[in-house]
Amino acid sequence: KNDTKWQSMSMGKSIISYIAGHAICRGYISGINETLDWDIFDNTLYEGQKLINVLNMSSGSKEYKDVQGFKNSKRWVNNPTTQSVMKKELKNSKAGDIRYNYSNMDTNVVASYVLYKMGQDNFVKLLNEIFVNKVGIEHDIFLFKQEDAKKKTPSLTYAFYITRYDFLRIAVAILEDWENDTCEGQYLKSLHENRIEKGKTNNKNNTDAFSHPKHYGGQFHMGISGKRDTPIFIMDGFGGQTININFEDKKIISTLS
Repeated sequence: KNDTKWQSMSMGKSIISYIAGHAICRGYISGINETLDWDIFDNTLYEGQKLINVLNMSSGSKEYKDVQGFKNSKRWVNNPTTQSVMKKELKNSKAGDIRYNYSNMDTNVVASYVLYKMGQDNFVKLLNEIFVNKVGIEHDIFLFKQEDAKKKTPSLTYAFYITRYDFLRIAVAILEDWENDTCEGQYLKSLHENRIEKGKTNNKNNTDAFSHPKHYGGQFHMGISGKRDTPIFIMDGFGGQTININFEDKKIISTLS
């Protein structure tokens, strides 16, 4: 139904990136090249990392984690807090080669970092400014913390529950920001300019929206065949949800299943 909330999973990663762009435009974060400034990252692979590396899933984490989770732990990435992961799974870790390695943890780091830099009250206000005032959502949106996170713990996942037309409204807002060259639009363009090659992916299905695009930029899939350099941002997630935003042709294709 129109009021059914769809679970986004990885499609929510792109929305987290969009929120991060708003935080940058409001001065809470200096830009995509900001060095992560949070003591929980000390003695982990995230110490000294630039935000754009984490946004691009290129934090040098291949030795420690992949799309399945941590290689030295059975804990699911969205259960423990970001702080707990830094103390356990990633303690004394070192960043390896800065190349694409799809990891749920990178998005949790971005989301938690934005929450930490803004503080919870300002973060909640920002969500209202984005989704209520700007996007114009019709129904409530749910964004989840990790199961182990307390109310005031600056730790977030990328898991959203959003109705189908509100998903589409978010995509329209992203398209309009790009077209109108707003601050957030300039952020989106910087993601395209700083996109990276995916290289070989682990997914055997090379025709889906996750694996077919050859580039990745700021939590969006990019670079579909025949239009590798055309600014087409793909939001894709577990469960069948996919949104393609073609900024050149001003078209959006939304599939929810």
